[in-house]
Amino acid sequence: MVAAPACYEMHMTDQSDESNESDAHPEPVIVATYQSVGEAEVAQAKLRAFGVESAIDDDDGGGVIPVDLDPGIQLEVRAVDAEAAAEILTESVVDET
Repeated sequence: MVAAPACYEMHMTDQSDESNESDAHPEPVIVATYQSVGEAEVAQAKLRAFGVESAIDDDDGGGVIPVDLDPGIQLEVRAVDAEAAAEILTESVVDET
């Protein structure tokens, strides 16, 4: 068996960082809910244009069985981006021509 290089072991086992794993990867925040994937993708593209990363949570089981309690298609962002994302999504486009 070949031993891992010392630098690899040091980085993989370094416990000097005081942050815990839950702080490193906080839960995403739902900033909007849509009725269709297309609407969610348009909103996601708008956030991307402003530099905000997002994810679409489409947990509808493929839409095979409609469920009345289905929350819809959810758009999620990192907690630190939630306020900016909500503002971006509520801004209306102004035509200045």
